[in-house]
Formats: sequence, C-alpha cells, structure tokens
Amino acid sequence: MHPVVEIVLPAFGLVLLGFALGRPPLFTADASKALGTFIFTLALPALLFRSMARHGLPGAGDLAIIGAYYSALLALAAGSFLAARLLYREGTAGSATLALGSTFSNIVLVGVPLVLPAFGPAGLHQLLLIVTFHSLVLVGLATVLVEASQAHGAGLATVAGRTVLALLRNPVLAAILCGLAVGAGGVPMPGPLDRMLEMLAAAAVPCSLFALGASLVGLRVGDALGRTAFMAAAKLLVLPALVFLSARHLFDLPPLQLGVAVTCASLPMGVNVFVFSQRYGLHTQPVAGAILATTGLSALTTGTAIAVFRTVA
Repeated sequence: MHPVVEIVLPAFGLVLLGFALGRPPLFTADASKALGTFIFTLALPALLFRSMARHGLPGAGDLAIIGAYYSALLALAAGSFLAARLLYREGTAGSATLALGSTFSNIVLVGVPLVLPAFGPAGLHQLLLIVTFHSLVLVGLATVLVEASQAHGAGLATVAGRTVLALLRNPVLAAILCGLAVGAGGVPMPGPLDRMLEMLAAAAVPCSLFALGASLVGLRVGDALGRTAFMAAAKLLVLPALVFLSARHLFDLPPLQLGVAVTCASLPMGVNVFVFSQRYGLHTQPVAGAILATTGLSALTTGTAIAVFRTVA
C-alpha cells in the first residue's frame, strides 16, 4: 500500500467511524460532550505541551513559516471579506463569518494526526508554530469585527481586550505557550510527570479524529449553497495555492516547512467556525455544509499535498 494512503486512510477512517457511531444510543449528547472535554482540556494540551517544551522558542529560521503562512492567510481573509460584501451584499458581521470559514483550518483535530506521521516530530513542531497564532489571529479578528458591528457604546479596544483574554483561557493555546516557556527556560521535566503526559498525549490523535466525526452528526446543508461553495473553494483551493506561492517564491522556505505549510492550508474547515456561527447566529447552515464538504474533499486535497511534499520534506 502507498505510504500516503497508509497515513491518510486510517485518519479519515476514524473520522468516518466517529460519524457512524458517535450518536445515540451508543453515544449520547452528554457522552460526546465529555469526550470533547477530555480532548480539549487534557489529551491535546498534553501532546502540544510536550512537543513545544522540547523545542522552546522558535529560532530565526522558524519564523519564516509563520510569515509565509499568515501573509497568504490574511490576504485571503481580506479578499474573502470584500468578496462577501460585493457578491452577497453582506454586512460586516456576515462578511467576517464567511472570511473566517474561508481561512480557518482544522489544524488540531486533523492536522496534528496527519502531519506527525507524514513529516515527523520536526514537521509537527513547524505545524505548532502556525497553531500558536491561528485562533488568536482568525477567531480574534472575526470576533472583534462582529462584536464591534453589534456593540452599542463599547469601544473597539474593549472588545479586542475581551477577545484576547478569552483566547488566552483556551487550554490548547495555553498549553502551547506554557510549553514554549518551559522549553525556552530549559526546565527539566520530572520523569513520572513526563510519562503521565505522554500517556495522555497518546490518546489525543485517535480521540480527536473520532470526536471530529461525531461532531458532524446532525449537521445539515442548508439551501444557501452559494456561500457554502464560496467558503469550501476558498479554503481547499485558494488558500493552499496562496500559501504555496508565498512560501516558495516570497519566503523561499526549505522543503520541510514548505510541505507543512501547504499541507496545513489544505486541511478542512475547522469545527470552531461552526461554533462561532452558532454563537452569533450567522450563516449557520452554510458553515455546516462547508464543514461537511471540506472534511470529505480534504481527503483528496490534503492527501495530494502530503503525497507531493512528503517525498521532499
């Protein structure tokens, strides 16, 4: 069997398994919620903390992948925001939601399980550099725009401050930042504690993929297919192309960083976008449809990215 198939097929097999079994009577809503709590507060933070603690602060060479990825990502976010206003006559809040859906990758639930076997621990470290700023930049910016458009008397600085504080309470982001601090300070990890974290980290990948499939149960595509296709095409086609151009021709990244950056861009839309849309009541059905579509189609886009770049990374 082709090595790329051996990486991609088991991962998406677990997603399908979660979609098939993550529903009553086997999995009640409470059971799915408990699994999600375990993943986001313990398993994934343990995995991310241990990875970042081994490397510490990024070096000058590591910063290039951040510049390459986010220059392309912010360019697409701005373009999607303007396109939503022109094509669909959206206001600020609606345009921000569509721009978020066009750019937000499911890095933690799908990216980590795929990048680790495809590019190894060094590739995972590069991916986590992108993760460090991902929610802070994208969800933070979208939240500020929506809150500002709906605020009555609250200043933009106040809204931005609340958003940053909320993001810093995120266990995933907190684990990455704490891991960076431990690695930079050269703090030794006690053996029993490290082994406990290793055991928790081992559960992160399979549980995350299963939970992703379970989270798609009950989501239905609405009749706003234009917006669904808009987000899906931007996410799976335009973003990887822009990241490749930026990483290859503007920042001249080495093969490993180039491969990780393009693979990250080719991932499906993150479920966080659906949570965001539900919170504000903005384009919930188009977002749900785009998550379903991109999750299925990313087996092709992400599989292709790994097949192309894994051989040179």
